[in-house]
Amino acid sequence: MVTVKRQLLEALSRRDIAAVSRLIAHWEKVLGTEKLTNLIVNEVMVECDSDSHRWFCQIFLGQGQYEQMQEKAQTNVFQILLSGGLEPGKDFSFGSDGRLLMSDRAKEILLSQVPEQRKFLFAAQLEPLASEDGVIAIEHQLGCAFFSNLTEIAIQHIQTLSNSQAAAYLGVLVAGLVSRHPQLQDADFPTRFILSTLQGLPEERAMLILNDPEENPQFDELIVFQHLLAAMGDTEHQRITEEDGGISLDQLKKLDLVWRGDREISEIIAMMERWHPKNR
Repeated sequence: MVTVKRQLLEALSRRDIAAVSRLIAHWEKVLGTEKLTNLIVNEVMVECDSDSHRWFCQIFLGQGQYEQMQEKAQTNVFQILLSGGLEPGKDFSFGSDGRLLMSDRAKEILLSQVPEQRKFLFAAQLEPLASEDGVIAIEHQLGCAFFSNLTEIAIQHIQTLSNSQAAAYLGVLVAGLVSRHPQLQDADFPTRFILSTLQGLPEERAMLILNDPEENPQFDELIVFQHLLAAMGDTEHQRITEEDGGISLDQLKKLDLVWRGDREISEIIAMMERWHPKNR
């Protein structure tokens, strides 16, 4: 059964329709329909990330049945939150993409109703209302889907890192974002960003990254800068090494909009502007 689950989770993570179909057809003959269905529902769907869960339901259940399932789930959530004394529109609401936006109190009430084994992944899907406002404001200023872009970049990058390196990368990246925009800390952005980045990993590895013991993580800031610039749509984000001429003044000004390290980028910008021949 462990082999079946592992194979299905791997195929799901790749969004491989042919592989999932082959596996279901093969293991249905070996285990029988009932056992395989129980395995998929109670183990595979519990451990896969939310995007894989949504993809599987849409492809293998059909869009119509998937939407009916979503509506039923939203109704159940709505009833749970109402019974907890919460107000729709104030404490929680559903976004245009179906994502649930909620206050910390609403999140606490809803998670209390979720089976223990699903809490880790389920929590990554919850968006605090205050954070949504803060993220929207920052992205409006930047004129791009900065945080969504950055999440996708981070998801790809941690695949190439060890657990300790991944923890350091996320720690340095998030610390700089929050240092530049402290309101993100109040809205629990660090937790949501990190969980969103880790949700596609096997849960064992994700937990090792989350529980890394290093209290003062160090990571190559040049890589962080490249990723921040890429998330803002900078086409020259890879050409910021000394060999390529270093970071330009315009790129530093972009970085100053989103990130702050031990030395404020604005100070470096001021120095570079003083040194620039036009300012002499």
